[in-house]
Amino acid sequence: MTVLTYVVIGVYAVLTGIAGMVQWKETGFQVRSLLFVAVAGGIMVTLFLPNKNMILILLIVIFLVLHMLAIAEGMMKNGKLTYSHHIIRLIVHLILVLLVFKFIK
Repeated sequence: MTVLTYVVIGVYAVLTGIAGMVQWKETGFQVRSLLFVAVAGGIMVTLFLPNKNMILILLIVIFLVLHMLAIAEGMMKNGKLTYSHHIIRLIVHLILVLLVFKFIK
C-alpha cells in the first residue's frame, strides 16, 4: 500500500505540473503558472526524502500552498470561487495526507 500511496501522489504531482505547463503555454508566462509547476516539482522532490516525518510535514505544507494557489487562480480567472470544486480538491488533499500518515509514516 505504501507504493500505491507514492504512485498516487506522484501522478497527482505530474498532472499538476502538466496543468501548470499547459496554462503557461496557453496564456504565456505568469507567476501563477510557474508556481503550479514549482509546487508540483516540490511534491516530487518531497517523495524522495528519507525522513518519513519530514515527508508528512512538507506534504501538508505543499498541499496548503497548492490549495491557496488554486483559490487564487479561481479568483483571478473567474472572478469568483467555485466552492464545490475547492471542497472536492480539499478532500483529495486530505485523503492524500491521510494515506501518507497511515502507510508511509
